[in-house]
Amino acid sequence: MRVLLLVVLVIAALAAVAFWQRDRIETLLRAQKAEWEHGRAVSAMGAERLDEAMVPMPDGVRLATDVYLPEGAEGPLPAILMRLPYGKTRFGEVRKWMRTFLPEGYAVVVQDMRGRYASEGVWAPYPDEAADGAATLDWIAAQGWSDGKVGTIGCSALGETQLMLGSERHPAHGAMIPMGAGGAIGTLDGAYGFFGFFEGGILNLASGFGWFVAAGGKTPDRMGKPPVDYPRGLNTLPVQDAVATFREDPTDYTAFLDHFDDPAYWAASGFIDADDRFGTPFLIVDNWYDGARESLRLAARMRETGAEGTALILPGLHCDIGGAFVDGAVGDMPVDPAQGQDFDALFVGFMDHHLKGAPAPELPPVRYYLMGEDRWMDAESWPPAAAVTETFYLDGESLNREPPAQGRESFTSDPMDPVPTIGGTICCTGDPDQRAGPLDQRPIEGREDLLVLTGSELTEPLRIVGPMRARLHVSTDVPDTDLVARLTDVAPDGTSLMIQEGALRLRYRDGYATPELMEPGTVYEATVDLRDIAYTVPAGHRLRLHVAGSSFPRLARNLNGGGDPYAETEAQAAQITIHTGGDTPSRVELSILPDG
Repeated sequence: MRVLLLVVLVIAALAAVAFWQRDRIETLLRAQKAEWEHGRAVSAMGAERLDEAMVPMPDGVRLATDVYLPEGAEGPLPAILMRLPYGKTRFGEVRKWMRTFLPEGYAVVVQDMRGRYASEGVWAPYPDEAADGAATLDWIAAQGWSDGKVGTIGCSALGETQLMLGSERHPAHGAMIPMGAGGAIGTLDGAYGFFGFFEGGILNLASGFGWFVAAGGKTPDRMGKPPVDYPRGLNTLPVQDAVATFREDPTDYTAFLDHFDDPAYWAASGFIDADDRFGTPFLIVDNWYDGARESLRLAARMRETGAEGTALILPGLHCDIGGAFVDGAVGDMPVDPAQGQDFDALFVGFMDHHLKGAPAPELPPVRYYLMGEDRWMDAESWPPAAAVTETFYLDGESLNREPPAQGRESFTSDPMDPVPTIGGTICCTGDPDQRAGPLDQRPIEGREDLLVLTGSELTEPLRIVGPMRARLHVSTDVPDTDLVARLTDVAPDGTSLMIQEGALRLRYRDGYATPELMEPGTVYEATVDLRDIAYTVPAGHRLRLHVAGSSFPRLARNLNGGGDPYAETEAQAAQITIHTGGDTPSRVELSILPDG
């Protein structure tokens, strides 16, 4: 028997080695193919590619860096820098900005972040990025081809790390264009967003799991993506094991879950907080169905601390710069293609002004797209100074402008039968049929675990411009559960189009740094942030509010036990009661911009 067991163990070990070797070979082949395709693209651009440089950081770690010069370039040049975790010769956005800026007389510098692909070190989001970016600027400014002026550009992680670099106020950092970079926000204004990983204290499960299982490797030998069964991963309990089910190597997924309400951990992680100061001119770009709320907060902070710049908010999805105008819609919401602009020309003009002394583009502090009216609006601040707060009260199955008599509505939220996500900011589910953006919510409106409250027909358009909040008085029979609130636009034909939605884990009702469980039966006031929007609801339509206890798989389920929500495996249903009227005036507060 011992010999048989030994044979079995040897066979298993050899199989594991073979699988590991196959994975390494497949990764190597993908890398070689990507390098070949990148080389062809560079050749077609007519760019000169300098030898790869290993740029030393203050701690001795060296970061792999490529430099591209325009064909026939003479004299020192301003540079456009991109730093990324996705492979400097693999990621399509790199070539996009090369094609944009090389013909305009810019050098383009592309760098793998530490611990990623050809760079040395160990990667994490984002304790090293400010210092690494500053050291890279020092290196660029010292090169013979450089005139010492550097602009940065890029979306998502490429944008988030620009903001961290911006907090260094480096003299060579002449301008930045962070896009889809709301995940840079940390504890600023109490956001606790961190990498876009959390909303209302709840794990953004689909995007968090999807990103870390595909791209969470911390060292260059772990850049491959394992085979992933997304439905299995998203349904894994405990939630903390979801990524490890498919990746044997460590990632920061579990560290994020373990430290959500630990301010000391986040203070050392590089995300933006109230102590950060800025000076680099900026054009921060985002979409309503991405991180617009966070980007608007970040832009305001940057202006407050000395940087000049603009927040440009578009109608689309994550990193989809102008795609809604090409498609004529975002989700189920039509968008006028005629309102599309040449955003590349705007970005070049912005860089030309700050790096070459060209005339400045005419940009206000905030430029945003008003959905439903299909037009651009400008403002000096966010929300616009003319905006006023209008309140709609919950009353049975209705939303009213007048406070009702005391009442209550209850529903049972079962985490093993959660309310399905339809649209919104969802991504990374592995399901091509899982669309994002403002979608028709009627498929879920008949569920018994979803409160649906509808207002009266509007006699005139309602222009919502700014933040939206649901202030709900709630009791439950469990120590912790979640609230999801969603505002929709109900057309005369019955279409119930999402405007925006938000969520809150109720243990964080008094702040993320001060979690406190609930006493069953006690009524608490809780504020659910429904994100920001610029959206006009037409006359003849109605407002509708959803209140539920889940939105899966966008948000991780709360198993309602009151323990570590990511370590729990035993689920229990929660009876959730929303108290209305009298001394428990549950309500929705909207920022309304009058006509004019």
